[in-house]
Amino acid sequence: MKKIISLLFSVFLFVNLSLRSETIQLKSGEKFEGSIIDQDKDSVTIKLANGNTKVFPKSAVQKVSYGKGPESSALKKESPILEKEKKIKEEKELAEKQKQEEEKLKAKEEKLKNREEQLSKSKRHYLEGSFGVGSGESQSELRPFFQTIQYAGLLFSSGGQAELQSTPYKSKNQSTTARLFYAWNRFTIEIRGTEAKGNLDVGGFQTLSFGSGGGSSSSSSEKTTNVLLGNGETKFQKVSSRIGFSPYPHPVLDLQILGGLERIWTKTSQEVDSLGGITATGINPSRVSYRETNSALRGYSLGLGFEWNFWERFTLQGQILHLDMQGPSSLRSDEFRLNAIPFRYNQYGLDYQWKSTGTEVNVKFTTKIKGDLSLFVETSNMTLNNKLQSGYITENEGGGNTDPSQILLRFYGPQILIPILHDSKTVLTYVQVGANYRFNF
Repeated sequence: MKKIISLLFSVFLFVNLSLRSETIQLKSGEKFEGSIIDQDKDSVTIKLANGNTKVFPKSAVQKVSYGKGPESSALKKESPILEKEKKIKEEKELAEKQKQEEEKLKAKEEKLKNREEQLSKSKRHYLEGSFGVGSGESQSELRPFFQTIQYAGLLFSSGGQAELQSTPYKSKNQSTTARLFYAWNRFTIEIRGTEAKGNLDVGGFQTLSFGSGGGSSSSSSEKTTNVLLGNGETKFQKVSSRIGFSPYPHPVLDLQILGGLERIWTKTSQEVDSLGGITATGINPSRVSYRETNSALRGYSLGLGFEWNFWERFTLQGQILHLDMQGPSSLRSDEFRLNAIPFRYNQYGLDYQWKSTGTEVNVKFTTKIKGDLSLFVETSNMTLNNKLQSGYITENEGGGNTDPSQILLRFYGPQILIPILHDSKTVLTYVQVGANYRFNF
């Protein structure tokens, strides 16, 4: 009986295992049969028919054949789902990476395109002509030198004169400026000419000393004071030729290094009437003087310039320059004595050399009207401080200078006396309006 029961149990176990048998086929070709007892997303654990347990990674499994039971169904359903999710995740990551790379490439191309557009716009090749008219103030202050010589004459001689004018050589002017401007990429060439004219009034007083001369006081010397009245006119001319270079061209804000040559000519003509009472000895100090002062300075300029283009139609330009110049000046005076018997005429002159340094600032606002035509407003200020270098005095041109005191001044006055008292200034300011026309190449 015991043998029958044992046989029946073995048959039942065999049938049960056959019904629940699962088969794992590896990629290597091997097959294993048994019952799957555990699984996760990475591995499968199977119990073989002989009772041994084996664990296989899912990456090594090619195929799983399931028998009946809930575990087989779960594994069969779960494996394809996990693989699908993994595939979707990988595709999503790849798409995101491709999108980022495309955005980077697009930004790089946009930056390159903008840079090419800037370089294209900064390239230029044109010739521009402009003309402006306006008014301002001009001054060519050379009188202090002349007055110093007069003071020296009064100090070193028993006969002489000292003059003090209460009005400086400063006048309102009417000015004009013509300009040619050539631009070729980074380089520019500018030629500018300015002329200013004005009238001035003369006022002040004059102290005269009449004596025997010779540097010693005389008992017959007399002194008197005259009132000065008169008028004059001034003329200021300036020519500049400058070259500019842009280290980093930009279509909106362009900075330049500027340098060039400068020439200045000034001329002042005056009629000065000296009126005073007759002295105790019957000398009439009244006189009329016609004076002409000329100055010619030349040198160089060095500085910075800028050009700012905004709102498509408007441009703001400017220049800040240091000027270093030198040149001669001269004063010629023809003096006539009134009611003198016999009629008296004196002529004398001064010649001297200046070293002039200063600044010039120009600011110009331009707006386009139509095509290549534009209008502008420009303001300018130039100030030069003139330091005396050397000079001499002459009297009775062609006849020499015979007065010992004047001869002394000729050798010592300009070098010692004049720089102590006063130096001169050359100034020009104006505001102008005008038009530009550009020829593009």
